[in-house]
Amino acid sequence: MPDPFATESLGDEAFYVVLPSRHRLARKKEIELKALKGTTLVSLPTESRTRRIIDGAAATAGFSFRHAVTVNQFATLYSFVRNGVGLTIVPDGARPPANDRELLSRPLIRPRVSREIGIVRFRGRELTPAASGLLELVRERLRRPRRL
Repeated sequence: MPDPFATESLGDEAFYVVLPSRHRLARKKEIELKALKGTTLVSLPTESRTRRIIDGAAATAGFSFRHAVTVNQFATLYSFVRNGVGLTIVPDGARPPANDRELLSRPLIRPRVSREIGIVRFRGRELTPAASGLLELVRERLRRPRRL
């Protein structure tokens, strides 16, 4: 980053495929990217970081996704997935609750797709107590393993 900014990496966050519990891929513990070739997706807008990452992963693998519906909210993504419109791919922190009986999430593998999480702040400035507390909560959350 140019002056006067500094960055700090906090780790990375893997992406997951979210699908209806009755979907043919629901029995798999992990889903390979190539298994999604030809799959219809419910997606976030093209300018979203999530969409750019998953479209880039597909392009690197030699195909492109069919985006049937584009929405702005994760809850709306899940509503369309529940109703059989398509699957979706989301970062770990945005997965639906584990107690949702209609939706499952599976790690996206081969390749593992992830995004880096970090902060940008002014170089040489101390964080306020509130910002320090928030940063510690984020670090703790990123260290904690998530449920499948």
